[in-house]
Amino acid sequence: GLNEEDITDFGEGILLDVKDFGMDKEYDRKFYYFSPIDAREGEGIGNFRYFKIVVEGLSGDDNNMFSLMVSPDTVETFSYVLSLRLPERRGAKMDLYPEIPEDAASVIEYNYDLDSTGGTIEIVTTSRAYDIEGSETGVWASTEIDVLPGDSGKRWVYEITKDRQPNANMAMCLTSEDGRAIPVFFTPGPAGPKRVFVEKQQPACNTFTFDASKSYDPDDQELAYFWDLGDGTTSTQLRTMHTYKDEGKYLVRLTVTDNSEADCNDATTQQVIRVNQPPQAIVEGPEAACAGLEVSFDGTRSTDSPEDKLTYKWNFGDGETGEGAKVKHKYSKGGDYQVALTVTDDSGTTCNVGMDRLKVSVNTQPVADAGKDVILCKRNPGDPLKVSFDASASKDADGDSLIYAWDFGDGETGEGKVITHRYEKGGEYIAKLLVTDNTQTNCNRSEATKLIALNRSPMADAGSDMKICLTEKADFDASASIDNDGDALSYTWDFGDGETVSGKKVSYEYSKGGLYKAILNVNDGTGTECSIASDEILVDVNSAPRAEVATDGVMCAGESIEFDGRQSSDADGDRLNYTWDFGDGATAGGANIKHTYEKGGLYKAALFVDDGRGSRCSDTIKAQYVNINTPPVANAGSDLLTCVNGEIEFDATNSFDADSDKLTYAWDFGDGVSVNGLKAKHTYKDIGIYRVVLTVKDDSATECNIATDVLIATVNAEPVPVIEVI
Repeated sequence: GLNEEDITDFGEGILLDVKDFGMDKEYDRKFYYFSPIDAREGEGIGNFRYFKIVVEGLSGDDNNMFSLMVSPDTVETFSYVLSLRLPERRGAKMDLYPEIPEDAASVIEYNYDLDSTGGTIEIVTTSRAYDIEGSETGVWASTEIDVLPGDSGKRWVYEITKDRQPNANMAMCLTSEDGRAIPVFFTPGPAGPKRVFVEKQQPACNTFTFDASKSYDPDDQELAYFWDLGDGTTSTQLRTMHTYKDEGKYLVRLTVTDNSEADCNDATTQQVIRVNQPPQAIVEGPEAACAGLEVSFDGTRSTDSPEDKLTYKWNFGDGETGEGAKVKHKYSKGGDYQVALTVTDDSGTTCNVGMDRLKVSVNTQPVADAGKDVILCKRNPGDPLKVSFDASASKDADGDSLIYAWDFGDGETGEGKVITHRYEKGGEYIAKLLVTDNTQTNCNRSEATKLIALNRSPMADAGSDMKICLTEKADFDASASIDNDGDALSYTWDFGDGETVSGKKVSYEYSKGGLYKAILNVNDGTGTECSIASDEILVDVNSAPRAEVATDGVMCAGESIEFDGRQSSDADGDRLNYTWDFGDGATAGGANIKHTYEKGGLYKAALFVDDGRGSRCSDTIKAQYVNINTPPVANAGSDLLTCVNGEIEFDATNSFDADSDKLTYAWDFGDGVSVNGLKAKHTYKDIGIYRVVLTVKDDSATECNIATDVLIATVNAEPVPVIEVI
């Protein structure tokens, strides 16, 4: 673009070559070639070298024309004010290419001496085309064109279409709204960094062209012209241009004289012109504003001398205009806008316009985007709660650089487009993102929030595995469960048998034995995917086995006794181990076993059955008393001798029973008579030798409960004395 610091006044630089043509006709309709010039002799700006060609007319009627050719073809040429001879052919087109400054809010086109018969002008920007108002003979006309967004910094097309007037000439130039000259190129190439050469010239509004070409002589004699321009300046040209330095009214006289030398060979006419000092426009307003908000602009400090009545027209630089000394405007988009105020007085002169401009940087509020809500679950309670924050989706329509400030909602803050933060505790946080651009406006910041839902899974602890007995209550305790985020926990127990219950500490009684998987679910109430944690324990519920003993209750010492525990059972189907304690100090293992008691007595034989589960009720005892009988000892006494019909007393008192069983006594006297009793009396009727059997029987009901003893009773008859008297 064009930079103020690159401006160089006309006439500066090093003179490289010069040619004075004067009245020399050698080069009429021919080219004069200046000596080749080394490109390095040009003034270097960036990657370019710049040269200036100045063509000055020494004298004449302002109709001297020249053509200029520059080589090589890659060289670009431009000028600020062009005087042109239009093409001869009607309808022919001539294109010029003004390069519009980046910061121009509007462009003012000036054309001179192009009436409707000379041709028409059209300016084509990148977005639209404009028909330009032509000028009358000897008059400058102007047209203001707003520079729409996207049209600045580019070359427009300035197209002249020739009409029917022969030998038509014109002049043209363009300025920005603040009077800066705009370079006009002869090629449509892209705009590059250019050095601006501004010729020192008086404002066009104080320049007048006086034309006497419509003066005539009825005798068709040649006329001479004398102009008195009212400020001491005179001219003898048919058409003359003059610039007044001071404002005021001037009487301009034109005297035309023919060559008759008669007394009536001249005539004079006069006209009063007014030279007006243009008003001075002053724009007051903010240099920074916000898109979508009203901005106030004030032109009331604009002045005019003399104090004519002023009208105010505003060009806001975005294609919109306004009128009035004070205006308000709302910009729809951010960007740098050139606000131009055109103040026009009511003098009716061509110098009745003053301009001022103000650069307004309109800021579009940035849009903060903190990203999507974060729901973060850590199933491992020991994992850190790290969250990545990314503001990359935030944007600024003006392309301003942004500063990103985060408030993480836990009292901590950070800065950066992408940043990671570690939360110490779970929970719900509202994280705020504040983005700020670099415009120092009231709309330079924007805020966005996002929900951060953080949860670390609680740690469930159901305790240790248990072994309990059926009908025994199991105590479940979840007190060791924890939540690192400090959330309140709820507890649910699934006992593995289809039953559930809630509570930190619960007791439960299983209805059947078995191995159960009890599951504890703890819930921190956050509703996240990791709000529930589980732990399980094994509960070995044991049904006590049932011991059954089958054996003879009464047996004899020394006799093998069968002990049978095979009817023992286990409701859980566990395999049983059998241990016998026979009560006599002897033990044995097995479901079915035999044992011999060496002594009689009442023994407590116990069967221990064990299901192997290792619980308090894994073994059961069943005892049965076994009466082991020692046969009684019968003692009938010594053999005896008795007499027939002699009463004998039999005594079994010396009989005994080692088991102290109750004994019964039966006597068989051997003569067919038997009696019961400890002692018995008997009388034998006949002599003889009798075998007396004592049967002693205890009450054990065993096969060894009887004992016998025998004594021999000899029954003698008394001798019969016979006295035989012989």
